[in-house]
Amino acid sequence: MPDYLIPYEPPLDVLLELAELSEPALEFAQAAALVGEAFTLQEVARVQSVTALSMLSALEETIAAGVIGFRGKGLAFRSPGLRRKLNTRISAPVRQALLRGAPPHRPAEPAAVAPCTEARPKPPAATERSLPMGRMAEQAPESLMSALLLCRENPGRPLDPHTEVALSRALTQAPAPVGRAAGGDTDAARILALFGPGETEQRDRARAIVATRGRSAVSVVAAMVLANLDWAAGRIDQALEWGHEALRMDQDALPVAWRPYPSHTLAVMLIHLGRFTEGEVHLARTRELAERLDHPWALAESSIARGQLLMGTGRTEKAEAEIRAGVARAQRVDAHLAAAHGLSLLSLMTLAQGHWSEAADQIWRARSEIVAQPGALRPARHDWADFRVTTAGMDAAGAVGLLVKRFPDLLTKASVFLLDAGGAAHLVRLCRAAGEKTLAAAVTRRAARLADQNAGHQGLAAAAGHAWGLLHQDADALEYAALQHSVPWAAAAASEDLGTMLLERRDGLAARRHLGTALEGYRAIGALASVTRVESLLRKAGGDGPRGAGKAVPAPVPASATATGPGRRPGRPSGSRPRSELTEIEYGIARLVAEGLTNQQVANRVSRSPHTVNYHLRQIYRKLDVDSRVKLARVLH
Repeated sequence: MPDYLIPYEPPLDVLLELAELSEPALEFAQAAALVGEAFTLQEVARVQSVTALSMLSALEETIAAGVIGFRGKGLAFRSPGLRRKLNTRISAPVRQALLRGAPPHRPAEPAAVAPCTEARPKPPAATERSLPMGRMAEQAPESLMSALLLCRENPGRPLDPHTEVALSRALTQAPAPVGRAAGGDTDAARILALFGPGETEQRDRARAIVATRGRSAVSVVAAMVLANLDWAAGRIDQALEWGHEALRMDQDALPVAWRPYPSHTLAVMLIHLGRFTEGEVHLARTRELAERLDHPWALAESSIARGQLLMGTGRTEKAEAEIRAGVARAQRVDAHLAAAHGLSLLSLMTLAQGHWSEAADQIWRARSEIVAQPGALRPARHDWADFRVTTAGMDAAGAVGLLVKRFPDLLTKASVFLLDAGGAAHLVRLCRAAGEKTLAAAVTRRAARLADQNAGHQGLAAAAGHAWGLLHQDADALEYAALQHSVPWAAAAASEDLGTMLLERRDGLAARRHLGTALEGYRAIGALASVTRVESLLRKAGGDGPRGAGKAVPAPVPASATATGPGRRPGRPSGSRPRSELTEIEYGIARLVAEGLTNQQVANRVSRSPHTVNYHLRQIYRKLDVDSRVKLARVLH
């Protein structure tokens, strides 16, 4: 009997999840329910007789609502009950019409999760092997643990059988810390289970292990797994807390070769967030440990991470030298993922210098390193570099088509928006040029949601403002982004975007000012291709014209800044704690406005333009839930 004919009463939380979906998202989920428990975007597109590209916004909404999630390279319902409830909502005639376009039904494959007491898994049959097991068994525990702990950007994806077998062997053979009994097969199985299928299952196992407060390698690895899961889900503060928790645990419980990785993982997260000083501290600890332990894998990875830090701060020559040294070290010891990461970073630097053929060669070499890694774990950071290099020089429509076909994860995964401070803006810029405004809006919402969830992180707010400013051609938002970006590459790009927009509005004077700022930024970091492009724009801006008309669309603010909490009513000022709800610059502007200064006077006081003061003032109003200067003054006084 088809499951949609079986009587089923879903729990209340299932009904609430479905009730929150918009009509397009609900239609998408119903079409997916007809395909099966697991499905691909292309299969659902065939059911609805539309293109996969047109469904991305609905897909994003269902993922954000927790209705659908990733499983391997495809998608799946988070709960069987959700799919059954959706099937009961489709009338028989509609179901029959839709099924004519659906692919053959594929029953869901049960997720085989090994219990923690299970010994090492059985090797796959000889016919299943795509890599020689001898080669994989020779992989050192350091290499495999590095690959897993540093490359969990798709946490719901289970390990492939080959990596599972090799990791199990590596764990059981790893030497125990001095003075401690070996954990043997039991510890190996518990660690292996942390990398099993299903994000929820991974999280539950890891939390249960950490809750025991045990002093073992398993506890430290569990905390790191939780850090990676929260990072991939865009829960930044929780990810950092778990990273610090792993460091607070007994590091002597770890096998010697694993000890550099807790500090290294935390350092990489901080570098991605633009918190370079903190990242440098943890990176120094990683390097010290790696040198003391003579750990070739960690030495290579710390060199590449330091190069990434230097790259983020605009010191490109030193960054390139550091990354090249790290890649050479990684290749000498077969640390394939580290080598691929370094080559991907080099390709982005080379592309910025205008050398596309060399960048393409570096990406090709990075692909080869990933293929050589047992299990072929493919990190999102490589996909981002691959996409940027592959689409360089391609027309916008072709680039967006390739994005949707080959790199769809770049549109939906939170971790992707953390890899590059200007990543969301680049995607929005590309989609607008291709006429795909719906897709551009979806990317902007994703960046804004990430900033909302992590209100204390300036870089994420700048990235969201940059994307918003491009989508809505909002000069205030773009100027805000240019000032708030902590990464020089992204700040220069925001200034260029603002100058280009003002040039199109025939405001040549303001355009030249912002394009000049962009030019200085690009020159400082050696982005020669961008320098050439901006110089051309400056020549066009040589003659001033009438300021273009048109009002800027107000930029969004984090939902956390406007949401009413317990005991607060909409429309009532939240002013009992204005200082804690505003950033330092916002509080300074609010005080000046409350004293009666005009926007121009405030701009002169804080050395900002009136555009930026106006943007900050909108943020202040919404955060404090006020709508006038008089009410703002009352809240502050």
